[in-house]
Amino acid sequence: MHNLSPKIKILKIPRFIPLRYRLILMISGMLILLLGTLAMVLGIIQSRTIRGQIEKRGLGIAQSLAATSMADLTIYNYVALERSANQAALNPDIVYVIIHDKEGRVAGYSGRPDLQNKFLMDDLSQKANAAIAPLIQKRLLKSGKTDVLDVAVPVFLSKTGNRWGIIRLGLSLAPMHKQIRLTQWIILAVGLMALAIGILVSTWAAKRVTSPLGNLVHATVEAAQGNLNQKISVKTGDEVEILASNFSTMIQKILDHREQLEMQLAEIKRLHRHTEKLLTTMKDGLMSVDMDGRMATINPAVHEILDISDTRLKKGALLSDVLVEDSDLYSYIRKILDSSIAGATVEIHFDSGEARKDILVGSSLLADEAGRPQEIILNLHDITELKKLEFRVRQVERMAALGTLAAGLSHEIRNPLSAIKTFVQLLPKKIEKPGFLEKFQRTVPREINRINQLIEDLLDLARPPKYQFSKTNIRSLLKETIDFMEAELQTHNIQCVCKIPEDLPHIRADSAQLIKAFQNLIQNANQAMQSGGELTIEAYFEERDPLSRSPAESGNGSVKICFQDTGPGISEEVLRNIFNPFFTTKDKGTGLGLSITHKVVTEHGGQIEVTSDGRSGTRFIIGLPIQS
Repeated sequence: MHNLSPKIKILKIPRFIPLRYRLILMISGMLILLLGTLAMVLGIIQSRTIRGQIEKRGLGIAQSLAATSMADLTIYNYVALERSANQAALNPDIVYVIIHDKEGRVAGYSGRPDLQNKFLMDDLSQKANAAIAPLIQKRLLKSGKTDVLDVAVPVFLSKTGNRWGIIRLGLSLAPMHKQIRLTQWIILAVGLMALAIGILVSTWAAKRVTSPLGNLVHATVEAAQGNLNQKISVKTGDEVEILASNFSTMIQKILDHREQLEMQLAEIKRLHRHTEKLLTTMKDGLMSVDMDGRMATINPAVHEILDISDTRLKKGALLSDVLVEDSDLYSYIRKILDSSIAGATVEIHFDSGEARKDILVGSSLLADEAGRPQEIILNLHDITELKKLEFRVRQVERMAALGTLAAGLSHEIRNPLSAIKTFVQLLPKKIEKPGFLEKFQRTVPREINRINQLIEDLLDLARPPKYQFSKTNIRSLLKETIDFMEAELQTHNIQCVCKIPEDLPHIRADSAQLIKAFQNLIQNANQAMQSGGELTIEAYFEERDPLSRSPAESGNGSVKICFQDTGPGISEEVLRNIFNPFFTTKDKGTGLGLSITHKVVTEHGGQIEVTSDGRSGTRFIIGLPIQS
């Protein structure tokens, strides 16, 4: 036989404390807190006041005794000093009087002739003997029954200003404590009377408030049981009457809202069907992942964009089972799950089967009422075709730039060729002329070298990079570049200010190419400040956004190098073309320096920016990824 006993669930009823008692306890507690605070404040103020008076009195007595004892201290008249100490100690509030000579020995001690001509080694005496100004210390006597204020006043000779002794008084604090206790008893008596009156007043006030509230509570119980056809009549002429009237109005509105809720429920169902249809037909992928890494919502466009079957990508599937863990999309979602912070819209690459897609991913967090994240909502926009279109547009732009390049190249080559042509034409006529051959041999090779250098610069700009990357200390590279350009900067009266910390992380770079880029920027600043100025070179480490995919911020961050000059600045129109080949505003130069610099930086996975207000100074900022 099985013992079948019913399981009874006992509901725990919350403890009920009437509002009347709560009000009485609250008012009583406030009175006790107020009176206690008042007593504490008055006690502190009175203690400070009485102690201040005692200190002033002690200083006055000590200074008076110092004035009368100065002559005896100068002649070491210990007998007279002992007598002065005993006479001063006759004051009932003075516990002891001690007079020290200039060496610190006791010259007079009231009631203790045995200590005369001795050194007192306690801490209080040591501090008093070392004082050069009046010193007040609190001291507890060995008897433990009372404490005193030790007042020490140094004695100085009026002529020489030398210290010739110390006068010490021990003033009893017993009268102060007695006065404070008396005040506390008075405050306690007044407080008890005020507390009694307050309890009586609070009882009357609580009864006046809680009686009509009791009627209102009974009405709410009836309403909770379904009896909505009732009206409450309370005539108190205050907020309780307004509350009762509002309660009756609320009951009527509940009946009206019931009908409205039924209509709203039908509208919610219609909106739900509309939302489902919208998610089904939209071309952008929309999916949500809960904080445990499980799929919560997936629209059909996600399957098409990611090219993942419905059997894998379904509601409740783990993120690690759907996406490859080393993919960009998985890393993006995983970082949001770990940090509980929505990421910025970024571009990622996703390999779906044999195709490689470019996807724009945006995210937001869905939180509950308490602000705790519940799901990550992801928007996937396939921009593969857009990227192809951008590539075709860039091809067209490159063809246009090629025309500009050809025009600039022809202009740069025409000048040296004209000079060579002129000398070649004059060669038969002036070969016998003195000095002509010397000028010919000087000019023609120079122009040929100029053409050759132009071709070399173009090859550097156009040929595929053959860089030798290695772990590099950026501080050393900058120092080497500055040392190389220092003489030229000094020639133009340019002061170079370096702000390069020693703890910069290493980067992966080709040292020779980076030095060339830095030299171009310094040379550009040098040409902008022909009449002198200041060039500031600053480097610092910048941590990256955890969800950023910027090329210059891969790994754990990037090193920023800033070149700031105090030249005339660059106009907005010039800034738009400053990195174009053969674009220059100078009388001399090919306009290839900044183009080569831009290529070197981008080949290092970095980026270069330039800012200027067109009036004062230009700032170039290079960002290079650190060695991971």
